[in-house]
Amino acid sequence: MTLRPMTLILGALAFTQPVLAADFVFLNEDVLQHNRTVLQSDAASVSMQQAYQRLLEEADIAMKAPLFSVTNKGMTPPSGSKNDYLSISPYWWPDETQADGLPWIRHDGKTNPASKTNETDSRRIGKFTRSTRAIALAYYFSQDEKYAKQGIELIRTWFINDATKMNPNVKYGQGVPGRADGRRSGIIDTRTLADRLLDAIAILSQSKHWTDKDEQQIKQWYSDYLDWMLEADLAGGPKGEANALNNHGTWYDYQIAGISYFLGNEHLTKVMVQKGKMRIDTQFAADGSQPHEIQRTRAYHYHYFSLVPLVGIAQLGEKVNVDLWHYKNAQGGSLAAGIGLMASYNDPQKQWPYSQKDKRRRVERMTSLYLKAGKSLNKPQWITLAKHTDFSQFSVKKNLAEVWEQRAVELLLNKQ
Repeated sequence: MTLRPMTLILGALAFTQPVLAADFVFLNEDVLQHNRTVLQSDAASVSMQQAYQRLLEEADIAMKAPLFSVTNKGMTPPSGSKNDYLSISPYWWPDETQADGLPWIRHDGKTNPASKTNETDSRRIGKFTRSTRAIALAYYFSQDEKYAKQGIELIRTWFINDATKMNPNVKYGQGVPGRADGRRSGIIDTRTLADRLLDAIAILSQSKHWTDKDEQQIKQWYSDYLDWMLEADLAGGPKGEANALNNHGTWYDYQIAGISYFLGNEHLTKVMVQKGKMRIDTQFAADGSQPHEIQRTRAYHYHYFSLVPLVGIAQLGEKVNVDLWHYKNAQGGSLAAGIGLMASYNDPQKQWPYSQKDKRRRVERMTSLYLKAGKSLNKPQWITLAKHTDFSQFSVKKNLAEVWEQRAVELLLNKQ
């Protein structure tokens, strides 16, 4: 299945006449409200209380951090404007056989520290989206307006204020010195603008500190960014990220699906969920393995990383009446098979059959996927697997990804 960019652009333009009110995108407000009531009534379990206290701990740390802006980076993009996002592709290194190191060469799975400094925006966008998400959720469950006030300032600084805002494009994302100022894979960097922020914005918009102008301007920013994602050569063009066959293509679809739903464009959301069937056709073997990700040096991580956006797209499918959960390709591969494969290797002591450069298989990161899929596919064994995951060894300061999974299970995805 190949989607013509113009078809998608016509879908995006439907935002001018929204047909779907989309406050929450990936989260269910009914679940959130129920769990907030449980917390307020002091009926919460020990594990739920621990998840909540860890949320407040993360949010309180984030409250003390300075506001984040793309204009704070050291390097200046080729455009001359620091308002443009800029990052360096993480797995590329100087060529030691060349005097100037150019052009850089690729070492898959080996992160170049130069790609993770304050000279570029890669770390900054991660910190910004994590901080804003934590602060927004702390506001939701505590109803303390101090969190909302700071969260809204974070949003205004990154998206709205002229002097500090990010321009709605990723033209200079994941550049490689000596090869390209920006590459289509830069869109991977901005996945968190959908994954972490759309529901955070929906929460913050409930605060008295959120204005009608904030609402109009944030919707305009995401609308402009969506247009860029659909039209730009690096994104929706014939050679853009939209047509990548591995997890990169799925993350592109995820952003389009989530943002279009956020903007009230049910038509485009449905188009992208339907495209999810093509992703299953091209990415899954009958046993649930993912041939494109098997090739990677960190195959377990990338099997997980590829499932995250596809599960999110399947969730959106439930909202727009497209069933992706039960779809199977001609070989018998499916989303269920993919998650089942990971579940069969959830014991860290069991040998993973493919490449595994990471020292430790971080099986806990699959927890929320087991819970989501278990509920949608009626797989009680996956729900049990999620609920019985032990998070006691992890801490906010060292294990944010795992702490987030505990939070998802205890506060966000399941009524307690």
